[in-house]
Amino acid sequence: MKYAQRIISRSKRSQLRTLHGFTLIELLIVIAIILILIAIALPNFLEAQIRARVTKTKAELRSIGTAMESYFLDYQVYPAEHERDDFSRNLRGLFWLTSPTSYITSLPEDPFAAFGDDDAKGISYVTYEMGGLEYSLVGNPECRACQVVWVVFSNGPDAEQHIWQENPHYDSGRAVVNYSPTNGTKSRGSIYFWGGDPYYIGIQINSLADQAAIRDPGRLVGLRMDGQRFFKRFPPS
Repeated sequence: MKYAQRIISRSKRSQLRTLHGFTLIELLIVIAIILILIAIALPNFLEAQIRARVTKTKAELRSIGTAMESYFLDYQVYPAEHERDDFSRNLRGLFWLTSPTSYITSLPEDPFAAFGDDDAKGISYVTYEMGGLEYSLVGNPECRACQVVWVVFSNGPDAEQHIWQENPHYDSGRAVVNYSPTNGTKSRGSIYFWGGDPYYIGIQINSLADQAAIRDPGRLVGLRMDGQRFFKRFPPS
């Protein structure tokens, strides 16, 4: 009889513990453990996300570069520069690669599309920007806006523009920084892909129309990137 009572009593205590559930301290401990795990995992997840976007950006810039060279083989010129916040043909040159001949299936969206200026202008589709030295009326009067040397770029993880696409071939006096993950995943710098004729890298001119400036040794100022000056050769992409 006593043995049976002990069994019943033990069963009731077990039921009471089941009904009571976790104590407040136990819940706080569980929550603290979850928060610690999130604090450890989240930065690694975000860094992996940025690294994946950088890889995607570089691959897409190379694809655009290939399309630019294919366009050049057909027309002996490169398309006009591309401004995200302008809709005129001569400032949206990347669309020349999609029609009437499709050198690239569609224009990719920049993975680092957090651009304050563009957001303010209500731009919903943000592709890459591109700019360079234009022919103007020399050598190719049918296409004054077509480029001789160009660079297509993403603003990178810091979402700031560190190159000025109207004159990417010479030192504009502003800092030009090439993004490198070795400086930190969210470090300063943009991601570039260069193309065209490197002869004009480092010459401070706006178009081939300015022939006197091209021949002026004082105009050979160099393109400054990462503290180095580049003359008649492309910076690293």
